[in-house]
Amino acid sequence: MPHHTPFLRSLISLVLLAVAGLAQVQAQVQAPAPSPSQSYPAQPIKIVIPFAPGGSSDIVGRVFGQYLADFTKQAVVADNKAGGNGIIGTQFVKAAAPDGYTLELTTNTTHAANVSLFKKLPYDAMKDFEHIGMFGLSASVAVVAKDSKIKSIADLVAYAKANPDKVFYGYYNSASQMTAALFSVRTGAPMTGVPYKAISNATTDLLGGQLQVLFMEYLPALPQIKGGNVLPLGVTAAKRYKAWPHVPAIAESYPGYEIGFHLGLAAPAGTPTPIINKLHGWLTQALADPAFKQRLDDLGMDPVTMSREDYRAYSAKEITRWAEFVKASGVEPQ
Repeated sequence: MPHHTPFLRSLISLVLLAVAGLAQVQAQVQAPAPSPSQSYPAQPIKIVIPFAPGGSSDIVGRVFGQYLADFTKQAVVADNKAGGNGIIGTQFVKAAAPDGYTLELTTNTTHAANVSLFKKLPYDAMKDFEHIGMFGLSASVAVVAKDSKIKSIADLVAYAKANPDKVFYGYYNSASQMTAALFSVRTGAPMTGVPYKAISNATTDLLGGQLQVLFMEYLPALPQIKGGNVLPLGVTAAKRYKAWPHVPAIAESYPGYEIGFHLGLAAPAGTPTPIINKLHGWLTQALADPAFKQRLDDLGMDPVTMSREDYRAYSAKEITRWAEFVKASGVEPQ
């Protein structure tokens, strides 16, 4: 075996180190970098809520945002972009990069009713979005100010018929508009709608006497009723709401009157399927969590878990259902 000088041994060591280093560099070059879908999420996520703070979509969006932050270990920001019956926020999401970092808390207003309420909607409710999943279903309740002389649905109908120009209802989305408009048609009680940008403004005017009635979703109505600010007259679901067993369903007096709504989650069209599947999985996990389900229950919403395919089909059917509501109510598209 040849005898190597210290110099030669050092040279051989350097050559071996260089070869090893080249091999490592080559391996790193050949190894594919993780795709955006695999590394998602690598930055904060924004959930756009297309209505002002205080409503159903705002509350559920913020509650889910906390769960999504826990799942992803990323910050989740709730961003209220109110206006135009939810159109402003929905347009913003439509135009956002389809990378999973901008989502929308969708409602029957943004992705169903608006299709019939507006002649020229600046987005396609189905084609421009990836429908991720549903949170659940809820309904509304007709309320009056606590000092109102109206104490029941029968009182409201009688008063409206006796004072056809003196009953005003406020609306701030399709649920609050259609529930009142359909009530007016089904009961024959003349009522005039007044549009508001936010539920808080409509509530202020109800308490101030400028409005005689307001059809509020269960979620924002809960604290108002609990605080004694308003008196509930009747719920718009087919059956009584378990939190208020003494409040009748309007259908008890007017069979066939029933109107509820849903909340869901969507992303811009073109968002990679692996990212959509991740988000659907996290939503499904949240809905399976007893604590999250209890939060929704406390907010007056029945949780609903659907596959992505079933939810997309449901969303398409909702467009047809709300078209029937709009037609029956006599509301003219804008």
